[in-house]
Amino acid sequence: MDMLGGAFGAELTRVDNFPYEEGECCAFVNSGRAALECILRSLPIRPARAFVPRFTCDTALQPFSRLGIPVLRYEMQGNLFTDARPLLPDSAGARDLLLLTNYFGMSDSEHLRELAERHPGPCVVDAATALFTRPVEGLACFYSLRKFAGVPDGGVAVAPFPLQLPEQEDRSARAAVALWQRIESGAEASLPDFEALEERLNAPPRRMSPLTRRLLRSIDWAYVAQRRCENYEALHARLASINRFSLPHVPPAAPFCYPLLPGIPGLRDELVDAHIALPFFWPEVVRDTQAHDASNRVARELLPIPLDQRYSAEELCDRLGRF
Repeated sequence: MDMLGGAFGAELTRVDNFPYEEGECCAFVNSGRAALECILRSLPIRPARAFVPRFTCDTALQPFSRLGIPVLRYEMQGNLFTDARPLLPDSAGARDLLLLTNYFGMSDSEHLRELAERHPGPCVVDAATALFTRPVEGLACFYSLRKFAGVPDGGVAVAPFPLQLPEQEDRSARAAVALWQRIESGAEASLPDFEALEERLNAPPRRMSPLTRRLLRSIDWAYVAQRRCENYEALHARLASINRFSLPHVPPAAPFCYPLLPGIPGLRDELVDAHIALPFFWPEVVRDTQAHDASNRVARELLPIPLDQRYSAEELCDRLGRF
């Protein structure tokens, strides 16, 4: 029982509209990777192999490595964000797990369900960048929270079977200094603290920290989703004419970013100079493929424009300058 009175902690408003509810088949853990490992440990039958998309960062493979599950990369055909289809070998069977990725929340749930029905083995949906896409019925999926809001840790696993929770609970108060540094000193000054925050998540999975649980209840997730959709629609109206990706005018759920593939030399540098953060996803694809390969070009040229809910559509468009 907590003490009545005494020193005040941070006072956080209670909103209580986080889109997932913890339970036997919904686990709150400390990262998206931990959520994936929670699902893998809880599967009714241990997979013999895992087929993982080419466009998956190496850090996401840590759970497979820890559990000794061999990973084979697969290519895809079709639009990466709307109708991508796995190209699997004929040897893929009932004991092979298929990881399907909902990139940035742009995939339709019905499309993911159809892909899963074609595979004879278990399927898991990587929704790390698709927090607002509801789970596909009958499929396990996992989410990452730090990509969408200011929390020191956080992942959610959802499955059609009971989930085994990690034994230990995370404690993230000290690591949360990165969040306060971002407010007081700005993005650049807080970068070392955020790098340390990311590094600590490479450890074995833990249950979600009490601090993050409390922060989840203070964030207005309905507002976050609405603002991200508004920002997406505004950016699409502004950038669709130079985007080689064919994207819907209205996203199926609140997206992580606006995926822009413009083919304009020097545009990344121009946007970075305008103080727009553009993460470089999938350096492994650039490393492991030839420069002329389509996948290599996508990995090199993709500009994931933030849909950050802290900014209005007007502010984002102003930052784009001549585009």
